[in-house]
Amino acid sequence: MAKNIADIIAHEPADALIFKGPFDKTFKRTLVIRSLTEKDVAFKMKTTSPELFCVRPNVGILSAKSSVNIKIYMQPTTLSLTPNLFEKRHKFLILASEVTDHVDDVHQFFRGLDSTKVWEGRVRCELTNNLDASIRHTAGGETTEVSDRVYDALAAIKLELKDKDMLQKKVDSLEKVRQDLTQEIKELRDPAQKGKKVRKLLRQRSPNRFMFLAGLLIVGAIIFFGNYGNAILQLFEQAF
Repeated sequence: MAKNIADIIAHEPADALIFKGPFDKTFKRTLVIRSLTEKDVAFKMKTTSPELFCVRPNVGILSAKSSVNIKIYMQPTTLSLTPNLFEKRHKFLILASEVTDHVDDVHQFFRGLDSTKVWEGRVRCELTNNLDASIRHTAGGETTEVSDRVYDALAAIKLELKDKDMLQKKVDSLEKVRQDLTQEIKELRDPAQKGKKVRKLLRQRSPNRFMFLAGLLIVGAIIFFGNYGNAILQLFEQAF
């Protein structure tokens, strides 16, 4: 039977790691473990929810009277991805053993270790809604009121509906673009519609541009008749 880890290791927080929602982003919490003995101590951490929590480092060697900071990351999730988010007993297990010789592989060290030489402790995980600090649900424990569990579930559902609403708006926007492009293609393929399209574009041109083109035609006419006007008159006289 494993011995109580409090005899050789202390950890802070001593009671629980608290994660405050909503849980749509990554959270990080720090667990400090400290050796209480004059010997080196090997440690190993496990979680009951590896799909939800990541522990770094999860194994190591503690020198005598030293400490180490364990980073615990909670992955983003929703009720649809983790239906038992508030029901499952989310806990962290700490295993420790005194080390007398050099250890190259801590994982292998614990695999071949006699259970009588292992100290064991647990740290529970508490999930709290940030929407209302007065309403708290302890993961894996009993709620003080039925309304607590309902509140947590509704908060998570609200977050999920918000995400779906944002996606729907993007879909609607893309659908409008698709309809506009379809109409453009239809008009370009239809000769009658194509003519209307061209006339519409011409009407959108600035009147100054038409005035400029008319001026160019007038100037061209003056230059033409200035250069060839006499020759044209002679041709008329010879003809008549």
